Amino acid sequence: MMQDVSTILHNRILLVALIACLIAQVSKLFVELVRDRKISFRSLVETGGMPSSHSALVAALATEVGQIDGWESTEFAIAALFALIVMYDAAGVRQAAGKQARILNQIIDEVFSR
Repeated sequence: MMQDVSTILHNRILLVALIACLIAQVSKLFVELVRDRKISFRSLVETGGMPSSHSALVAALATEVGQIDGWESTEFAIAALFALIVMYDAAGVRQAAGKQARILNQIIDEVFSR
């Protein structure tokens, strides 16, 4: 069991992808500090927002697979398509959330302006 965990922790592709995700998640603290002039450690565990930790993870995954297995490998093709799907979906979710937020803000403004 411990040998399996050790083997997993020495997987370069996995480690690079997880580190990219962690860097994106931690950088949200600095984005929040610049934007709101405060730090909320809640942003370390929240999903959504920019930079996208999901996109960072899959982009690093595909890049590392390409570097190790080759840019013409089947593994890279799978990782790259997976990354494109995740990033496309993330962009769509952010766009829908933005529309929903605008509508909710408009409703709140109309309710409280009476």
